[in-house]
Amino acid sequence: MSVDLSKNNASLKEAWRDILNDKSDTNWALFGYEGQTNTLRLVSKGDGGINELKEDLNSGKIMYAFIKLNDPKTSLDKCVLINWQGEGANTVKKGICANHLRDIERFFSGAHLTYNARNEDEVDEDVLIDKLKKVGSEYSFKMKVEPYEPTLPVGTRYQKVNAVKEINSQERDKFWKKEEEEEKKRLEEEKKRKKDELLKMELAIAQREEIETKKREQEAELRYEKIDQIKRKEQESLKNETEKHVAPQKPVRASILKAQNNTDNTSNATVTSSPEPNNIEQTLSDDETDQFATIKRSPKDSNNQKTAETPTTMNLTENESETPKAAPFIEQTVQMLEQDFVDEYIYGLKDGYKARALYDYQAADDTEISFDPGDIITNIEKVDEGWWQGLGPDHITYGLFPANYVELIE
Repeated sequence: MSVDLSKNNASLKEAWRDILNDKSDTNWALFGYEGQTNTLRLVSKGDGGINELKEDLNSGKIMYAFIKLNDPKTSLDKCVLINWQGEGANTVKKGICANHLRDIERFFSGAHLTYNARNEDEVDEDVLIDKLKKVGSEYSFKMKVEPYEPTLPVGTRYQKVNAVKEINSQERDKFWKKEEEEEKKRLEEEKKRKKDELLKMELAIAQREEIETKKREQEAELRYEKIDQIKRKEQESLKNETEKHVAPQKPVRASILKAQNNTDNTSNATVTSSPEPNNIEQTLSDDETDQFATIKRSPKDSNNQKTAETPTTMNLTENESETPKAAPFIEQTVQMLEQDFVDEYIYGLKDGYKARALYDYQAADDTEISFDPGDIITNIEKVDEGWWQGLGPDHITYGLFPANYVELIE
């Protein structure tokens, strides 16, 4: 709520004018609110100064004082508006009255300073005057002013200079000649200095370029050396890798071929022999000897062999049917041609060595087997130092292969 200044406007204005009037002795006036309203009224006024004002201040109320003080430094009367907020005043009332101060300052115009006080110790004349010095004018009307004296014209003995009369032409010519020589000398020295600086700069550039060239050559040599080392390592690695993957030389099969020829001669002799019982026994004995031959056929081919041998056996039976002692022997021969007996007894295909192929190998003839790297060869028999025989990866073909093309495994 705003402050009410209209109800007691006349009395408020009259007290304020008495303080501003130099002919009036009134130098202070105190204003307060009527009861609990916001209507401002005149409480008291006097001419006893600030000490008299302190006696009328109430610590439980919100009040406003307008006082005139004399500034000893400037000898001027200055006005101060005191915003008194007693320590015992209602807090809500303080908050409401805080909005009234601007309207009151506008109503009591002419105050040089607005001062906030809460107790009598803060309402001190020295404190107020000190604050007024900081905000007021420092001009003193009691200062002595010296009388003004008019300035008289200043006398002079100036005479105009005549350059033609005062300057000697000969001396002038000597002076300018000397200046020209000095300037010419200075230009020559400047030219020589620039030339020397240019030579020094070119020499420094040449030295720097030489150093940089040597450095680049050294770096290039180191780079080429590293490249050569890398190339040599790559060539060695490639060579080792090539040597590692190149299949070794196939061993000679001279001893095996010799054994094969002996076996073939023995077989031919058996076939051309007489079909007597004794010859049949001799043939059977040769077959038993053939089971230890170096070159063996696949067990899976035994069916074909059986088919090829059966007619011969039957012919022998027909030719020797007149001999009763040959029948049991022929029957025994047929039984020996059974597949299981051939696999186990004649060809000896029992669990033997196993090997893994290291290189690719293609059979040169029907007596050898073919395989690829990584294939497993089973039932191996070491028939020669450089040649072994075993069952191929297809588990059908049984034949020779180079021993240095494989490695044994468990």
